[in-house]
Amino acid sequence: MSVRADAETLRQIPIFAECEPVHLQLLAFAAERQHFVSGEAIISQGTKAKSAFLLLSGNADVQQTTDSQSHSVAMAEPGAFLGEVAMIGQTTYAITALAAGSVSTARIDHALFLRVANEYPEFGQSVFRVLARRLENSMQDFEGVRGKFMRTKSFPDL
Repeated sequence: MSVRADAETLRQIPIFAECEPVHLQLLAFAAERQHFVSGEAIISQGTKAKSAFLLLSGNADVQQTTDSQSHSVAMAEPGAFLGEVAMIGQTTYAITALAAGSVSTARIDHALFLRVANEYPEFGQSVFRVLARRLENSMQDFEGVRGKFMRTKSFPDL
Protein backbone atom coordinates (compact mmCIF):
# COMPACT_ATOMS: atom_id res chain seq x y z
CA MET A 1 0.00 0.00 0.00
CA SER A 2 1.05 3.59 -0.50
CA VAL A 3 1.47 6.09 2.30
CA ARG A 4 -1.59 7.99 1.06
CA ALA A 5 -3.69 4.83 1.02
CA ASP A 6 -2.52 3.95 4.55
CA ALA A 7 -3.30 7.50 5.69
CA GLU A 8 -6.79 7.24 4.20
CA THR A 9 -7.27 3.95 6.04
CA LEU A 10 -6.22 5.72 9.27
CA ARG A 11 -8.79 8.45 8.54
CA GLN A 12 -11.55 5.81 8.61
CA ILE A 13 -10.67 5.02 12.24
CA PRO A 14 -12.89 7.09 14.55
CA ILE A 15 -10.08 8.56 16.69
CA PHE A 16 -8.37 9.90 13.54
CA ALA A 17 -11.50 11.01 11.66
CA GLU A 18 -10.97 14.71 12.46
CA CYS A 19 -7.19 14.75 11.84
CA GLU A 20 -5.54 16.55 8.95
CA PRO A 21 -4.43 14.27 6.09
CA VAL A 22 -0.82 15.48 6.33
CA HIS A 23 -0.59 14.29 9.96
CA LEU A 24 -2.01 10.90 9.07
CA GLN A 25 0.42 10.63 6.16
CA LEU A 26 3.26 11.33 8.57
CA LEU A 27 2.03 8.57 10.89
CA ALA A 28 1.62 6.16 7.98
CA PHE A 29 5.08 6.95 6.62
CA ALA A 30 6.82 6.48 9.97
CA ALA A 31 4.87 3.38 11.02
CA GLU A 32 6.81 0.12 11.00
CA ARG A 33 5.45 -2.61 8.75
CA GLN A 34 5.16 -5.97 10.49
CA HIS A 35 4.00 -9.35 9.27
CA PHE A 36 2.43 -12.13 11.31
CA VAL A 37 1.80 -15.77 10.49
CA SER A 38 -1.35 -17.71 11.33
CA GLY A 39 -1.81 -18.08 15.08
CA GLU A 40 0.83 -15.50 16.00
CA ALA A 41 -0.21 -12.89 18.58
CA ILE A 42 -0.40 -9.35 17.28
CA ILE A 43 -1.34 -8.09 20.75
CA SER A 44 -1.83 -10.04 23.98
CA GLN A 45 -4.35 -9.29 26.71
CA GLY A 46 -2.72 -8.12 29.94
CA THR A 47 0.60 -7.04 28.43
CA LYS A 48 1.67 -3.41 28.56
CA ALA A 49 0.69 -1.61 25.38
CA LYS A 50 3.60 -0.01 23.59
CA SER A 51 2.07 0.04 20.10
CA ALA A 52 -1.18 -0.03 18.17
CA PHE A 53 -1.54 -2.03 14.96
CA LEU A 54 -3.39 -1.05 11.81
CA LEU A 55 -4.39 -4.17 9.87
CA LEU A 56 -3.32 -3.62 6.26
CA SER A 57 -4.11 -7.12 5.01
CA GLY A 58 -5.43 -10.32 6.51
CA ASN A 59 -7.72 -10.90 9.47
CA ALA A 60 -7.20 -11.24 13.20
CA ASP A 61 -9.18 -13.33 15.67
CA VAL A 62 -9.98 -11.02 18.58
CA GLN A 63 -10.23 -12.88 21.87
CA GLN A 64 -10.86 -12.10 25.51
CA THR A 65 -9.81 -14.26 28.42
CA THR A 66 -12.09 -14.56 31.44
CA ASP A 67 -11.80 -17.19 34.14
CA SER A 68 -8.74 -18.62 32.36
CA GLN A 69 -10.85 -19.30 29.24
CA SER A 70 -10.24 -17.52 25.93
CA HIS A 71 -13.32 -16.65 23.90
CA SER A 72 -13.39 -15.32 20.36
CA VAL A 73 -15.35 -12.05 20.39
CA ALA A 74 -14.79 -10.71 16.85
CA MET A 75 -12.86 -11.04 13.62
CA ALA A 76 -10.87 -7.92 12.80
CA GLU A 77 -10.51 -7.15 9.10
CA PRO A 78 -8.21 -4.85 7.12
CA GLY A 79 -8.65 -1.28 8.34
CA ALA A 80 -9.10 -2.32 11.99
CA PHE A 81 -6.89 -0.55 14.51
CA LEU A 82 -5.93 -2.77 17.43
CA GLY A 83 -4.81 -1.48 20.83
CA GLU A 84 -4.98 2.25 20.14
CA VAL A 85 -6.54 3.35 23.43
CA ALA A 86 -4.19 1.15 25.47
CA MET A 87 -1.20 2.47 23.49
CA ILE A 88 -2.19 6.10 23.98
CA GLY A 89 -2.93 5.60 27.69
CA GLN A 90 0.06 3.31 28.24
CA THR A 91 -2.14 0.70 29.89
CA THR A 92 -2.45 -3.03 29.21
CA TYR A 93 -4.22 -4.53 26.22
CA ALA A 94 -7.81 -5.58 27.02
CA ILE A 95 -7.85 -8.19 24.24
CA THR A 96 -5.69 -10.68 22.41
CA ALA A 97 -5.56 -10.54 18.61
CA LEU A 98 -4.21 -13.59 16.79
CA ALA A 99 -3.36 -13.61 13.11
CA ALA A 100 -5.92 -15.67 11.20
CA GLY A 101 -3.66 -16.48 8.28
CA SER A 102 -0.99 -14.16 6.94
CA VAL A 103 -1.41 -10.62 8.33
CA SER A 104 0.37 -7.38 7.46
CA THR A 105 0.19 -4.40 9.82
CA ALA A 106 1.46 -0.87 10.30
CA ARG A 107 2.74 -0.60 13.88
CA ILE A 108 2.39 2.82 15.49
CA ASP A 109 4.24 2.98 18.76
CA HIS A 110 3.62 5.34 21.66
CA ALA A 111 6.77 7.39 21.00
CA LEU A 112 5.78 8.00 17.36
CA PHE A 113 2.24 8.97 18.36
CA LEU A 114 3.55 11.41 21.00
CA ARG A 115 6.11 12.88 18.62
CA VAL A 116 3.44 13.71 16.04
CA ALA A 117 1.12 15.02 18.80
CA ASN A 118 3.90 17.22 20.26
CA GLU A 119 5.10 18.57 16.92
CA TYR A 120 1.55 19.12 15.64
CA PRO A 121 -0.62 20.03 18.65
CA GLU A 122 -3.75 20.23 16.48
CA PHE A 123 -3.31 16.50 15.74
CA GLY A 124 -3.18 15.64 19.45
CA GLN A 125 -6.13 17.92 20.18
CA SER A 126 -8.22 16.21 17.49
CA VAL A 127 -7.46 12.73 18.84
CA PHE A 128 -8.07 13.69 22.46
CA ARG A 129 -11.29 15.51 21.57
CA VAL A 130 -12.64 12.29 20.00
CA LEU A 131 -11.47 10.23 22.99
CA ALA A 132 -13.16 12.67 25.37
CA ARG A 133 -16.44 12.33 23.45
CA ARG A 134 -16.15 8.53 23.59
CA LEU A 135 -15.63 8.70 27.35
CA GLU A 136 -18.60 11.05 27.75
CA ASN A 137 -20.81 8.70 25.71
CA SER A 138 -19.66 5.73 27.78
CA MET A 139 -20.46 7.61 30.98
CA GLN A 140 -23.95 8.46 29.69
CA ASP A 141 -24.52 4.81 28.79
CA PHE A 142 -23.32 3.80 32.25
CA GLU A 143 -25.68 6.26 33.91
CA GLY A 144 -28.59 4.89 31.85
CA VAL A 145 -27.82 1.33 32.93
CA ARG A 146 -27.28 2.48 36.52
CA GLY A 147 -30.70 4.18 36.50
CA LYS A 148 -32.40 1.02 35.24
CA PHE A 149 -30.60 -1.06 37.83
CA MET A 150 -31.67 1.27 40.64
CA ARG A 151 -35.33 1.06 39.53
CA THR A 152 -35.44 -2.76 39.49
CA LYS A 153 -36.71 -4.80 42.38
CA SER A 154 -34.17 -6.48 44.57
CA PHE A 155 -33.80 -10.25 44.18
CA PRO A 156 -35.51 -11.11 47.49
CA ASP A 157 -38.57 -9.07 46.35
CA LEU A 158 -39.02 -11.09 43.13
